Amino acid sequence: MEQLSQGEGVKRKVMYISALLVMISLMLFILFNRTQNEQRFAGEEFIEEWLRNENGTLATYIQEGKLVDEDLVKGREALSETLGLWMEYAIEKKDAKLFEEAYDQLIHLFLDEKGFVYWKLTEDGEKEVWANALVDDLRIASALFQAAELWNRPVYKNTARSVSNYLVENNAYKGILTDFYDKKIRYKSRIITLSYVEPESLAVLETEQIMDNKMLNDMLLILENAEPQRVFFPKSYNVQTREYQFDDTINLIDQSLVAYYRAKRGYSTNTFHSFIKEQFDKHGVIYGQYNRHSEKPAVDYESPAIYGWLILYSLQVNDDALALQLFNEMNKFQLKEGQYKGGYSVYKEDTHIFDNLVPLIAERELYNRKLIK
Repeated sequence: MEQLSQGEGVKRKVMYISALLVMISLMLFILFNRTQNEQRFAGEEFIEEWLRNENGTLATYIQEGKLVDEDLVKGREALSETLGLWMEYAIEKKDAKLFEEAYDQLIHLFLDEKGFVYWKLTEDGEKEVWANALVDDLRIASALFQAAELWNRPVYKNTARSVSNYLVENNAYKGILTDFYDKKIRYKSRIITLSYVEPESLAVLETEQIMDNKMLNDMLLILENAEPQRVFFPKSYNVQTREYQFDDTINLIDQSLVAYYRAKRGYSTNTFHSFIKEQFDKHGVIYGQYNRHSEKPAVDYESPAIYGWLILYSLQVNDDALALQLFNEMNKFQLKEGQYKGGYSVYKEDTHIFDNLVPLIAERELYNRKLIK
């Protein structure tokens, strides 16, 4: 009996040591991944400090001012656009906690029980608009599908399906998903802005059998047939008249996104690529707007958000050298010290979150690819 007890004692000690080693290994694994995942760029810290509302939503501006921008957004209002980009960043960073916080905002503030996502909230989380925004909802749904697989969270997938089903049922006009749906007056747009046609998000909806193959192909055909006039792509497509629409003053954010999405599908963007390289080689900068006919700058300002999208586009077409050149120029707009350290384009103690989020995503992508440290 004594020998048996001694044997059991040795066995228990071995089991204890083995369990301890497993626990130590697990703790080291968690610690390593936490260090990797929670490495915060200065831009992320800036957003957390200066652009968080008390309810957790991300504000559009630092200041509460009454100035309304071109998208009819002011002060500390929160956008579904911002939420989707923040979710995208959390996935790129593989930060489960950050994503869960964003998801909590979605289900408690932005989302109604039918899957409708309000495109804008007040600082206090009140809903004063009745429309959604296709591009933002697609980004949110795509992020949720990715997160469900990344972290094995079925609830994310369920919410993604709810948002996606609502889009297909309500934003479709003549079989094409259009820019917005106003549920108060039950009106759906007749226009699809080409920078909203994100092919990977649409493909996921088809894979999940939420969108049929015909709708997917029709959407992608609109993107594929959006040939540039000399350099610049159309701004939008009128589903009712079946015509592409061009702006005379070209917004480089729209153009960069169209080029980026076309490149994802393997559609030609050679002319646009050459234009960006030539402009940067000649001037050392890319301006915010250009005249479609003369192809000359229409403004004298730059935008960190434009550089961010152009970096992602450059990486998509395997031009790492251009991506790094654009990153160096974008980096000039980020404060390296002071009260607003980490913020981009902070002017008179204010900045737009879009000019901070897009650069943050671009920086994370460069970091993930080991092109920057």
